[in-house]
Amino acid sequence: MKAVRTGVREWIATNDRGAIVKIGDPEAPEVFSPGELLQLAGATCVGLSMDHRLTYELGDDVHVVLDVEPERMEEENRYSAIKTVFSLDLSGLSEDELVALKKKVDGAVERNCTVGRTLEASAENTYEFRDTSNSSA
Repeated sequence: MKAVRTGVREWIATNDRGAIVKIGDPEAPEVFSPGELLQLAGATCVGLSMDHRLTYELGDDVHVVLDVEPERMEEENRYSAIKTVFSLDLSGLSEDELVALKKKVDGAVERNCTVGRTLEASAENTYEFRDTSNSSA
């Protein structure tokens, strides 16, 4: 993965599979802020981790919408929590089936959501400078 600065507080990130995302200041139009990407990474990691369980129980065409509700600690300039709410039609499940699904989903998320485990473990975020002035282009 890599990101290239394209302007003042604007970057374009790409990966080896051809995906592109524009990143910038939270006030700028048509970009995601780093904080929004962090929130989405946590939320969609949970969503991807539970997807197989949801489709097995509710069908391949199950419609799911997620909303991310961050809690900000302004004085520390960080998030204290990132809550994700998944909205979907569960009316076809009995109470026992819903409890069983939740247990299966919890296990899938615990096993498969690398982002969630990383956030819970408070991963180090380091950086370095690499001088490109002597590299041949």
